[in-house]
Amino acid sequence: MSASQTGPDTETEARTPRPEARGGAQAFGLAAGVLLFGLACRELIRFAPRTNLKVSTAADVEEFFFEPTDSSPLVVLGLCAWLLWRRRARLAALWGLQGPAALTAGLWAAAVAIFSWSVHSGAPELQAVALVPALLGAGNLLGGPAALRVMALPAVVLLFAVPIPGPLLNEVIWTLQIWTADFTGAVVGLMGFAVFVSGDQIVMSDALFQIIETCSGIRAIETLGMLSILMVDLFERRGWHAAALIALSLPVAFLINGFRCVGLIFNPHADIASIHSLQGIVMLLAGVLLLYFFDGWLARIPRRDERQSALERRARAGGRRAPLGPRVAALVGFATLFLALSWLPVDGTPRGGRPVASRVVPTELAGWSGEASETDWLFLGRAGFNDPIQRRYRRDGSELELFIGQARPDARFRSYFSPKVGFPGGGWRVERERSAELAGRAVTLRVLRKNAQLILVGHWFEASPGLWDETLRAAMALDRVGPVREPLPAAVRLSTPLPSAREGEIERSTALLEAFIEALSPALQGVISPRGPA
Repeated sequence: MSASQTGPDTETEARTPRPEARGGAQAFGLAAGVLLFGLACRELIRFAPRTNLKVSTAADVEEFFFEPTDSSPLVVLGLCAWLLWRRRARLAALWGLQGPAALTAGLWAAAVAIFSWSVHSGAPELQAVALVPALLGAGNLLGGPAALRVMALPAVVLLFAVPIPGPLLNEVIWTLQIWTADFTGAVVGLMGFAVFVSGDQIVMSDALFQIIETCSGIRAIETLGMLSILMVDLFERRGWHAAALIALSLPVAFLINGFRCVGLIFNPHADIASIHSLQGIVMLLAGVLLLYFFDGWLARIPRRDERQSALERRARAGGRRAPLGPRVAALVGFATLFLALSWLPVDGTPRGGRPVASRVVPTELAGWSGEASETDWLFLGRAGFNDPIQRRYRRDGSELELFIGQARPDARFRSYFSPKVGFPGGGWRVERERSAELAGRAVTLRVLRKNAQLILVGHWFEASPGLWDETLRAAMALDRVGPVREPLPAAVRLSTPLPSAREGEIERSTALLEAFIEALSPALQGVISPRGPA
């Protein structure tokens, strides 16, 4: 009798997977999903607009830590993975809770749309954006809204892998260069040295220093921003404490970058690349220590225990749970779809622009005779142009300098839309500025001074939709798909020397600029047309 009773039970036990076996299968499924996502995002992992992670020289170190357009997706993905690993216990306690299926479907539909566009347009950095809703959707699928919230911070960190769009980056960098020059000059002045700040240059009695783009501090802001998030997670800061620490990373980054520039001024060996880079890295470490100090100070302020949100506590206490196996299978299927989408055809439309500016704009124009003049490319930095020209025109004792930079339809991270185009080079400071309409164009007029030199500059963007439209186009890689847009915008600067800053002289020079723009207008129409001259 004992044999007949125990036989069926033993057979049933053999057919029923043990909890350990089910857990192992689910862990294997999650690992497979991560691997498939990694294979699908292979172009993102090796994406680098300027440099890569293989650091072999001092110049590589300088570019990796301080180059404004560099992006380090592998580092960001590693940070995201570490944050998820740190949350594994919280997530494990939520697995099986049910979330709205419509929310998962909506997030994953957005992820598929963004990922497909990134592959088709040849913009791998947008795959990091696609991974944000993909990760959030996975959290909702496996553990409901509470798990989605736990995954929110790692998901947001993925956005650090996306470079700032070129037009906006140009605007931010120039602003930071000016602020950094002002701050550095103020610190040097407080140290008792005679100093004068002129635009992006710091003039001392025996030397001149220029705040170039790698000294603007934009990379320090990005790096300390990520490190502050790391600190928030490592020390389990929540709520207002976490928000305050992350917000403090911005002024701290600006501060340590300013002192880095002060150090470079007084370091006799600053022109040696390895020393230059080491000094910057030391200042970054100082920024981390300063954030650590602020974190300790904030920790002294009494606060309630926020290690778990109310949403998590309610979910753990009474949430309905369902088998996790089918959901893991759905995640693996979604990752497989991502992998399949990674082989979508890339738009093959030729992106090269035609070098029309030098052919369309004549050297002899309305009695003006022009010749090529030198362009300060170090000053222009991340601005990018197709077939730019810079010429000095003379007629009857008058002189004009013309710069035209056509947009590059094949550029990914350089933009013609840069405030630096409004300046002939470094070291110019604005004495007056106003908007005016010259020859039917909205022009920014500036009176600029550099030492004893005084000039009037008229600056505008021909056929441009403006900063925010250009930023959106760059962010979404709209210029990567389809035919080259028409008209193709261009940046234009026209300047003339000023005898003095008297109003009468400014009015006469303004009339001179307007007359030249009138004569130049037909040529400008040829510059902005992608078909070139008729």
